[in-house]
Amino acid sequence: MSKLFLPTFFQVENSLNKVPDLLKFDKAEIIITLLIVPMRFLIIASIFYFIFYKIMKNKWIHLKIQTAFPTNTQLISEILYSVSTMLIFSFMVILVLYLNQIGYTKIYFNIGDYGIIYFISSLVLIMLIHDLYFYLSHRMMHNERIFPIVHSVHHRSINPTPWTAFSIHPIEAFIQLAWVPIIIMLLPIHYYVLMIWSFNMTIFNIIGHLGFEIFPKQLMNYRFGKFIFSSTFHNLHHSKVNCNYGLYLIIWDILLKTLHDNYKDYYNQIKLDS
Repeated sequence: MSKLFLPTFFQVENSLNKVPDLLKFDKAEIIITLLIVPMRFLIIASIFYFIFYKIMKNKWIHLKIQTAFPTNTQLISEILYSVSTMLIFSFMVILVLYLNQIGYTKIYFNIGDYGIIYFISSLVLIMLIHDLYFYLSHRMMHNERIFPIVHSVHHRSINPTPWTAFSIHPIEAFIQLAWVPIIIMLLPIHYYVLMIWSFNMTIFNIIGHLGFEIFPKQLMNYRFGKFIFSSTFHNLHHSKVNCNYGLYLIIWDILLKTLHDNYKDYYNQIKLDS
């Protein structure tokens, strides 16, 4: 059977022989991964937080979606949960490195292997796949049995901040990236595509939880603008809860009828006040 779907017997046998190699994993590489992933988020979130909540707070107050500002208790809780999430993400990265080391992934490093068109197309594809996966897994998190145990941690932040982006329960942190090891075993993905995707995912999450609406007034008037994720879109999810589940686009919310009925009005009102 093709490696595209399942490893062959010989690949399984070979990987089992290589299991001890995990113990020989470069310790420096593991330590660097455990540091870089959290630091990247902390640096990006800090930049957004200090610009919007400190440096430009008064000048851009008209862009604030909810008038209240977070308490120190909320911020500390969000930062601690975010660090926990980033450590789990780091271990997921180490898993990906290991899978690649034993030959289970289709990660490649030479753009010329598949060409620039495939490089760009694969980036768009994994973002679309992630968008659908995020929507479906996010809705699952709102199941009445799962929500109190797992997703309620994230929804403690009714008035989100950049630190809310990855302030989630450890189980949810695992679920958020569970699709990545699968996709890299099925599709050829360039290393840089994974890097670009992970950076975009971080930025979109932070913008969604920013608490300030930074998109233009005319967004809803553009042909494709009405399908684009905005800060107001996700802020409504935190204040109203059972609506607006998407990440990059809002097309799944439109198609599956989970878009807040007054989203456009909320957005236009905020931009009108600005």
